[in-house]
Amino acid sequence: MSTGTEQWPTPDTAYATAPSMVREIGWTAQAAIDKPFGTRMGREFWLRKAALLDRIALSEEAAGHGGDAIEAAEVAAARLMDLDDPDAICDPRHYVRQQYALWADEQ
Repeated sequence: MSTGTEQWPTPDTAYATAPSMVREIGWTAQAAIDKPFGTRMGREFWLRKAALLDRIALSEEAAGHGGDAIEAAEVAAARLMDLDDPDAICDPRHYVRQQYALWADEQ
């Protein structure tokens, strides 16, 4: 995990190789269903969920909407930052994009 001074990627760059939003909804739902009761979700789950919610919020923002979507994206992004406990102080959604781009490059 990197949290240094790397440039913040644009959404288009960060999500260039991301699966469709429908596929990611399916992945996050299945991951939650498959989780044994009482265990915590791992970083990949929170990263992918935060990225998905960010993508939904971006599409809503582009359409001139997005109140609930933006709030959900911000909450999920903050959850990822809490999990990672980075040294960086930044916009949580920018952090999600950076971390997703780095994670996607490793896949």
